[in-house]
Amino acid sequence: MLGSKTGNRRTANIRSVGYSDLFCLTKQDLWEVLAEYPSARETLIERGKAHLRKDNLLDEDAAQTAQQDQAAIPEKVTQLQRNIDNLEIRFTRLLREYLSNMDKLGHRLEIVEQLAEEKQTDVQDNQKPIFHVADLGISEDNV
Repeated sequence: MLGSKTGNRRTANIRSVGYSDLFCLTKQDLWEVLAEYPSARETLIERGKAHLRKDNLLDEDAAQTAQQDQAAIPEKVTQLQRNIDNLEIRFTRLLREYLSNMDKLGHRLEIVEQLAEEKQTDVQDNQKPIFHVADLGISEDNV
């Protein structure tokens, strides 16, 4: 309970007249159910506050601050969702731009490789030996 001076401690005394099945409901399960039934949630919170006030265990200022914080949560969640949506859009754009640039770079690289192959072929076709065996005065039969 928000504003409780006892913290999160919860106790309950149960006395059964006959045979009973006892079930334990976790705090998380309770809040999940109460999220679907807001009027029941408000009733339960008011009864809890009344019980804590009766025993002077409710810090009203802390309860009010906590209630305001709780009220701001949906707005914060909405803002976070908008931010996530914007980031997803920006990421998608950047990814598309990156892929486009990589495609263009691949095409440019292919052109450079073709030009390099052509240049290599031209160099090999036009390459002349530095000297011939005949220039040394040795016949090719003796080589």
